[in-house]
Amino acid sequence: FDRAAGDPMDKLDAWDASKADDPQFMMNMAKKYVIMDTLQQHGGECKFGVLFQRAVELHCDVLTAALNSLKRKKAVGYEKEMPLLSPVDNEVMVKLLKPDFDCFA
Repeated sequence: FDRAAGDPMDKLDAWDASKADDPQFMMNMAKKYVIMDTLQQHGGECKFGVLFQRAVELHCDVLTAALNSLKRKKAVGYEKEMPLLSPVDNEVMVKLLKPDFDCFA
């Protein structure tokens, strides 16, 4: 995430500027606010391109890593074995498998 002043992250409930240099906190923020929330807002599934657009809006540069982590934990699923990349994978459907998954646990 780009942590410049006036960044959209400042508006998120869990944002804690004192943790902005903590890579694990930033990864958890990406999992929750870029991936999990977006999937829930779209009825539990959406195309990777939708997730990518949300990542752009929040200046998040760890979308692929966060998505891979959630896939390993079986919180989300998609058919491709390799990591998803834009624009080539924008049409790949990503499904929410564990809606109650706690990204900060």
